[in-house]
Amino acid sequence: MNAPLTNEPSSRLHVWLGERSVWQRRGLAFGFGALATLGHAPFQLTLLYVVAITALVWLLDTAARRDKPIGSAFATGWFFGLGHLATGLYWVSSAFNVDSAAWGPIWGVPATMALAAGLALFWGAGCALAVAFWTHDVRRIAWFAACIFATEWLRGHLFGGFPWLLPGYVWTPGEPISQSASLFGIYGLSLLTLLVSATPAAVADMGQGAGRRFAPVLAAALVLGMSWGWGAQRLDRALVDLPGAQPIVRVTDSGLSQAEKWVTRSDQEWRVLQRYLEASGPAEDSRASIVIWPEGAIPAINFLMLENPDFMDAIGRGMGDRVLVTGLTRREAREDGVAYFNSAAVIDGVSGMARLSQTYDKNKLVPFGEFIPLWSLVSRFNIAPLQRIGAGFEPGARPTRLVIPEAPPAVVLICYEAIFPGFIPRGAERPGWIISVTNDAWFGGGSGPYQHYAMARYRTIEEGLPLARAASGGVSAIVDSYGREVRATLRRGGFAEAQIPPALAETPFARFGNFLLLGWLVILVTLRFLPRRQITKG
Repeated sequence: MNAPLTNEPSSRLHVWLGERSVWQRRGLAFGFGALATLGHAPFQLTLLYVVAITALVWLLDTAARRDKPIGSAFATGWFFGLGHLATGLYWVSSAFNVDSAAWGPIWGVPATMALAAGLALFWGAGCALAVAFWTHDVRRIAWFAACIFATEWLRGHLFGGFPWLLPGYVWTPGEPISQSASLFGIYGLSLLTLLVSATPAAVADMGQGAGRRFAPVLAAALVLGMSWGWGAQRLDRALVDLPGAQPIVRVTDSGLSQAEKWVTRSDQEWRVLQRYLEASGPAEDSRASIVIWPEGAIPAINFLMLENPDFMDAIGRGMGDRVLVTGLTRREAREDGVAYFNSAAVIDGVSGMARLSQTYDKNKLVPFGEFIPLWSLVSRFNIAPLQRIGAGFEPGARPTRLVIPEAPPAVVLICYEAIFPGFIPRGAERPGWIISVTNDAWFGGGSGPYQHYAMARYRTIEEGLPLARAASGGVSAIVDSYGREVRATLRRGGFAEAQIPPALAETPFARFGNFLLLGWLVILVTLRFLPRRQITKG
């Protein structure tokens, strides 16, 4: 580990930062973390993300000169992460306001800040690791990117993982640079983003000529230019002629808020059903052969959808011969009680008769939203999950292909399963398209639904598969295999309808996973430990 690097020449910028008080520097870190959020959807101001990461490197330069450099770096990273995650995840508080009688608005802000503070520990750890082996030459750029990437990867995997606001998402999905995700996934694009965003910090290095100080920025610009050019060529070669066998799909939204959907009335399920049947259109005039409703489309207030024959008959009459894919709650009787599942069902329509064909039970459940960890202990405090179902849902198996009549096999991702890269079956089990059903009404009216939608679009780029997404309170859309929006409806109810675009051959990421990323990471770590060259003015 390094001792404090107090003998290094300092630029005026570093001198100014060094003269700030501890809390002033932490305030700057928090502010730049908040600025980084503007790089993500719905803003996509990537340049501001670059500014924020560059500033973080300069703050770590200052931390490395303190008497306790590792502790100072951890605090700097933690405050940066707190600013970034608190502003990026503020919409989490909306879920607590849906049922004020049970939770009350007062719980939302503290819970969101606690979540942001916990996740910010990963940013703190990444910065502490970086400064433990810090340099004040260009080698620190690669090392910083590798360390922050490592802790962001851990954030996306430990304790079930929460890979929200990964650095790579600052590139708009469907545009040229986003196509790099087809090579090494969103984590690879995140590593590239961190590396490119940190290079401007070298401009303020002292003891070097202008050529050496600006060389990293020029190299980053060259890498971005090559990535953009490759992505543009990939899009130019995109498949545009749709095979005639591809089905027409309609994705729908009732337009109801979460509170409106869960109004306690004896006929509430029927009232919500009518909204979905209207959005689905009359069967006799429909061009679409497949209709998709969102996660938990019908509330389970008085009964469960699959257990009410009259309700299923009404669905059959409304759908006609069309296939319905819908999110729903289902339950199974077991020897030790009843198990509930957050599921998706494929319902065939045959002569106006609804027939349950297949179901998929959500595998990745949201802690405290869909289940309570350590339930036997927590239940003593009378805490229930937001879904209001006892101890919550039971997890199902990982996604597998579902047979969709008159369409290619599909895989269904429920809600935040769509934010996990590499969750799509591979090889012989690879589907022909992705169906995403989600209830983004929990996210309120802010940026959360747009962030979720952007992440789902990245799954199409990684896998080379088109997407049909039905989102209650979010963006319902048809997306092609390059992440480009074909049709969409924006959170006001209604529908989006289009022919499903064709699937591509397996992408390098779908074939090799993170193998390419691992090799690149090894190279960056090696750069840090190369012998230091004598720095002279260029």
